[in-house]
Amino acid sequence: MRILLANTGHPSAIKGGAEAAVLDLAHALAARGHAVSLVVHHGGRELEESLDGGVRVYGLPNRNLYFGFDGAPQRPAALRLAWHGLDGANPWKARAFGRILDRERPDLVNTHVLVGLSQLCWREASRRGIPVVHYLHEYGTMCPRGSAFRDGRLCATPCRPCGLLTRPRKRLSALVDTVVGVSRFTLQRHVDWGFFPTARPAVLPNIFTGLAIRPRPRPDPNGPLRIGYFGRLIPDKGAHLLVEAARRLAPGGWTLDIAGTGDPSYLAALQAAAPAGVRFLGWSRAEAVFPKLDISVVPSLWPDPQPRVVFESFMHGVPVLGARAGGIPEQIDEGRTGWLFEAGSAGDLARVLAARLADRADLRLEPDSFAARLSRLDPARVIRDYEALFEDALDRRRTEAPGPHGAPRRAAIGKAG
Repeated sequence: MRILLANTGHPSAIKGGAEAAVLDLAHALAARGHAVSLVVHHGGRELEESLDGGVRVYGLPNRNLYFGFDGAPQRPAALRLAWHGLDGANPWKARAFGRILDRERPDLVNTHVLVGLSQLCWREASRRGIPVVHYLHEYGTMCPRGSAFRDGRLCATPCRPCGLLTRPRKRLSALVDTVVGVSRFTLQRHVDWGFFPTARPAVLPNIFTGLAIRPRPRPDPNGPLRIGYFGRLIPDKGAHLLVEAARRLAPGGWTLDIAGTGDPSYLAALQAAAPAGVRFLGWSRAEAVFPKLDISVVPSLWPDPQPRVVFESFMHGVPVLGARAGGIPEQIDEGRTGWLFEAGSAGDLARVLAARLADRADLRLEPDSFAARLSRLDPARVIRDYEALFEDALDRRRTEAPGPHGAPRRAAIGKAG
């Protein structure tokens, strides 16, 4: 197959989970013998081309009011609104993307995060009769903030700015043949808001590498319950809930290590509120933290689609106590690889931690349960599932009645706006 992937950026320029996952996917597809190209965007004014592990990478130049990943302080609200409005239906980016399609002539287009590239790339593929498989890493199509989450709670419906800014994206999403969610939750949120009305739905994990089991030292059954947090220290990740829960536990019998960096003022507030028994480790490597834990807590407030920290915990044989938020519950087999608590509730988190202090169920979990969970993420297995999805989209497009110029018929989408 000739496969063209499109994503916001290359990990050499934009540091993000989606960037790393898409490049891993591109490399895995190329290793399977497919002809793979990757379209990203950058802050310059000229088209850039390079080779990365057998993948041809096209860097489209910036064609918006500013480059959204330059690290500049937050811009005025009116300027940001104008940027997002253009980003969802950017004709200059569409033309540049179309030229790459004409050059590569792919059998299939697989889009990912499209910030900076524009959803008009779906229309460019559709005009050429090329099927589109779109992958949902987050919520950027339905919400310019990328979260559909505000003021500590999920948005039940789009706010007025989101509704206006995403109207072209919703119309263009009717051109997508297959929509794939990193979790069922992420996929269903888009469907519930009316996106991808004609696409065939599917759920697949990201491509993860290096998730081999590393058995941890056997915990001391008479020692304290060693609780840990590993991740960014920002309010949406919920570390303050864990500190508050720790304050509600009886002193003694537990320790809490918080590993990570983030907002300095938030970190200072955490340190000021932390009771005895809490240590702040700063930036740390996973292999230095997880072998010393009995339970890893993932207390996210926002609907985290598929946090890697859950799998990193499993890789070290550490159960996860996760919030019922986003895709987190889909990653945890309760009572076998961890437990769940109500998102946003320090009281419920304290309740589950107190129960583990009382029963030490963490000591009785089977290592095979963690291995079984990680086996679902085996890259060889996941890449075959991707190929099956791509073949299905191609087969469905081949069976559609041809349009007036020979291209298969699609939903009637004119100019976005």
